[in-house]
Amino acid sequence: MKTVLGLFISFFFVINCIGQSMSFECHEIGTFKDRMGQTSLIDIDNDNDLDWVFGRFGEMYWYEYVSSDNWILHELGKGASTDVGGCPHDVNQDGWMDYIVGDSWYENTKKPREETFVIHNKNMINCHDNIVVDIDGDNIKDVVSLSNNPDHPVLCWYKIPEDYTSNWNYFKIGNGIHGGIAPMGYGDLDNDNDVDIVRGNAWFENADGKGQKWTLHENLTPLNGNRPDKFGLALKTWCTDLDKDGDIDVVQAEADTQNGRVFWFENQNKGESFVFHLISKDTTNQDFHSLILADFDGDGDTDICSGGGPLSQEKHKMFIWENKNGDAKIWSEHTILEGRRIHEAIGADVDFDGDIDICAKPWHGGQHIFLENKLIDF
Repeated sequence: MKTVLGLFISFFFVINCIGQSMSFECHEIGTFKDRMGQTSLIDIDNDNDLDWVFGRFGEMYWYEYVSSDNWILHELGKGASTDVGGCPHDVNQDGWMDYIVGDSWYENTKKPREETFVIHNKNMINCHDNIVVDIDGDNIKDVVSLSNNPDHPVLCWYKIPEDYTSNWNYFKIGNGIHGGIAPMGYGDLDNDNDVDIVRGNAWFENADGKGQKWTLHENLTPLNGNRPDKFGLALKTWCTDLDKDGDIDVVQAEADTQNGRVFWFENQNKGESFVFHLISKDTTNQDFHSLILADFDGDGDTDICSGGGPLSQEKHKMFIWENKNGDAKIWSEHTILEGRRIHEAIGADVDFDGDIDICAKPWHGGQHIFLENKLIDF
């Protein structure tokens, strides 16, 4: 399937900061079906720019980036079983990006504009979240999955076999269901030179460094408790050294809830304890089913972005929280978009002009959008 999108009306959302300003120009990518997830910004066709990937139960598509106002729709493939989650990875190491979704992976044929991907249905779990990271320290990326099946609540990882088309057998990390490890729920939290995994309200220590022995630490507890979520534990997670003190902290957004928050846990003593810090307001009436960490204002530190999803109780808004002093102690909230539902937004330099843009979509049908970052006076 291939549809050329014409030129759409663009408009500006402007942030005014002290002594500086920043704006995002909103371009319409295209209108698509209901209940789309599995989003990524990756180079599908190897033309050295980023394309917009998304999908739903058994269907996947991608918009080829041509320019800010021109995106071409292609079918990626059919057959995988999951609604959100999904992640890009060059599974067969042929230099072309493949895509892992739930119980399957899609192989790029090297002709993605003319051909759909080849699906490989495996014995993988139906999952809500996928991430790709080297678990066992062999410098080859593995796949981590978090279940979306209440009858099989498992957090696990797969070592991709040399025969890429053979079954992928998993190693269990622990129990878990729904959302908590995406988009970047991994890092060396205990500073022992291996990769640990954060599952929403807890983290799993990679005790042997090989992914065969895991120790559960249930010490990621936000003040005022987790907000009620509709489908079980639902947090977007990003691990990074937010305060630049040499250890890995945890940033999270509350999703699938009517009054979500964005906050971070300051790592204390190699993961033995964490200090909770609120980033957003405590009351937002927004459903934060997205989380992006990036330097949006070009000042060299990490800012945070999220937006209101389907369960939001007020007018849908998208925010950037500006890291004022670079140490994550003071945050300035800026509304960059209003009236658009935001779900599974992704940030990257799409137009290759040196700043971070955003692609986003709603959950319940509607317009996919490209928010072009227009840095001014930076």
